[in-house]
Amino acid sequence: MITCMVTLLLTQVAWAATPVRTWDLDLAYKVYFGGLHVVDLDVEIAIKPQRYNVIANLQSIGIVGRLLPWWMKAYSNGEIGGKNVTPISAGQRNSWRGRERFVEITFTDGIANVQRVLPEPENDDRTQVPQGMRTGVLDLTSGIISVIWRMQDNEACEATLPVFDGRRRYDLVFLHGGKHKLHANGYTPFVGHTIVCQLSVQKKAGFKQTDRSGWNDGDRRATVWMGKPFPNAPPLPIRMTLDTPFGGLVAHLSAAMCEANGQKVRLTRKTEVGNK
Repeated sequence: MITCMVTLLLTQVAWAATPVRTWDLDLAYKVYFGGLHVVDLDVEIAIKPQRYNVIANLQSIGIVGRLLPWWMKAYSNGEIGGKNVTPISAGQRNSWRGRERFVEITFTDGIANVQRVLPEPENDDRTQVPQGMRTGVLDLTSGIISVIWRMQDNEACEATLPVFDGRRRYDLVFLHGGKHKLHANGYTPFVGHTIVCQLSVQKKAGFKQTDRSGWNDGDRRATVWMGKPFPNAPPLPIRMTLDTPFGGLVAHLSAAMCEANGQKVRLTRKTEVGNK
């Protein structure tokens, strides 16, 4: 659950609400655990009039990748109209130490339906989420997009969104955490002001009945710094921190490219002046 939240939390971006434009974004993130670079995340986002599509690829690397091989591929697409985000399909596939898992969801008449899933909930120490709890929900990616759309319109990072990820039903809660300036450092080329979002999960159904991993114990929270690396583009996740049962995890935007209206712009490191 937390892995999906981290992954998909880092992969989500949005678009300018007006006027309608076409955006293509390529983002690269480096994820650190205990100061060690352990995961690479690459994200492709295509935003076209009234449609969005997100594809993310993650891979454990280095000595961690050799000892604990893991990869994940995730996608989400849907429609945009007014202030409404309507998912059409979403899913992900991952492999942990050679054991593959996958889930595919479609949304019809406001109801999320699982098309394929491995393992089945009953074989994964879970109960199935009833249809009533899968009505009027978003997938995780679409939920994040909905919040960023509001932020694009200068609204605060505040929302409670019903989410179904194919196995679990939960509420994704965003709280505004103020503003913060990120200074020059060796992790990201971004320098500038950010909006701080506090993110938490309220469990509803479909969680493992017995979980000895420690991941689902207690109140897990993440902090995300949202900034605008491109002047005419929407806010993007720049940095994220998460406390885990095994230590602190932090992710940084390490590279970014934005193509809009036929022009490509790459995020380059700025020289910070003043307030050093």
